[in-house]
Amino acid sequence: MDARQAKLQKHRLRMTSLTVVNTLLQGVIFGLYAWAGEVSWGAMIAFTAVSLGTTVFFTAAVALHWNLRVKDSWLLNAQLITNFAIGLTFLAVVPQLALMFLVSLLVTFNFAMMAFTTRQFLWAWLAFGGLTAVALIAGRPRFASLAPTDFNMFVMWLFFFLAVRRLAVIGSQFSSLRGQLSEKNRQLTESLERINELATHDELTGAFNRRRFMELLMEERERAKRTHEAFSVAIFDLDHFKQVNDRFGHLAGDAVLREFCELVRQSMRTTDRFARYGGEEFVMLMPATTQADSAGVAVERIRQAAETKDWNPILPGHGVTLSAGVATYRGDESIEELLARADAALYEAKHNGRNQFVVRP
Repeated sequence: MDARQAKLQKHRLRMTSLTVVNTLLQGVIFGLYAWAGEVSWGAMIAFTAVSLGTTVFFTAAVALHWNLRVKDSWLLNAQLITNFAIGLTFLAVVPQLALMFLVSLLVTFNFAMMAFTTRQFLWAWLAFGGLTAVALIAGRPRFASLAPTDFNMFVMWLFFFLAVRRLAVIGSQFSSLRGQLSEKNRQLTESLERINELATHDELTGAFNRRRFMELLMEERERAKRTHEAFSVAIFDLDHFKQVNDRFGHLAGDAVLREFCELVRQSMRTTDRFARYGGEEFVMLMPATTQADSAGVAVERIRQAAETKDWNPILPGHGVTLSAGVATYRGDESIEELLARADAALYEAKHNGRNQFVVRP
């Protein structure tokens, strides 16, 4: 038995044990009325024996794991049908206690609602109404009101007091289920957010991944077609990054990539979108850049920040520089053509000695 099944069995045993307690309490109420002479001792003994016998059987079935041989719903349905059958039978046999049996059946029905579907609830409600009507008609010849003595009023109060307790237990079950559902929803929301994060962001640096960047780039291109507002793209490459990995190790290289992304986030505009393009290459989308020169200002700010940053905590005695290529979108070109021009500008910057950027209007 796995942990989940063991937890369910523990819950089932607790609930069936609670049924035993409720049965004993009903037997006590029945016995008080028998002691007062309102009903016969034979009816009281029969009710207690049948009710207690069936509830003990169901408790033993759970404790001995017999219920695991059948579907879980079978156990619940068997308990409900048994309780309804007992209640309806004694409602017809002892109609003087009709109010007690009707309330007990109503509490049982409320408990059943936790497991019923809408369709099952409708049929159960109709069956409940029809069978209770039959039981009341069957007991009508012997129907009589209880004498309004102090003792009978006390027993009536005691019965309702205990019935409210049963309803409170059912309410706590609903509250517990609602709490569990809220927790499951919270966990599901967190999981979906995490999945979305993994699907759209680079796990190492936290920047957008290439796939998400291409989606953003296509969206910006469509927007530019509608508004005729230009935008630019920059491709960054960390200079001689292979030497960093060879000299300081890949862990240090990963730390450099993370630090560089944080540096860019602090330097770029809130409207810009930054992504890891692959390896040590990164790309940035700059909306509403009316000309390549304005995009160049943003790229130069990032280049200077990388050049002047103190990299000694990660790379003792070693600095980090970058090369970049910038291209501004032309209304008649594709995304691939735009990126190709930015990549050609990057190649030119590297060919000219690195640690610089080139703009392709």
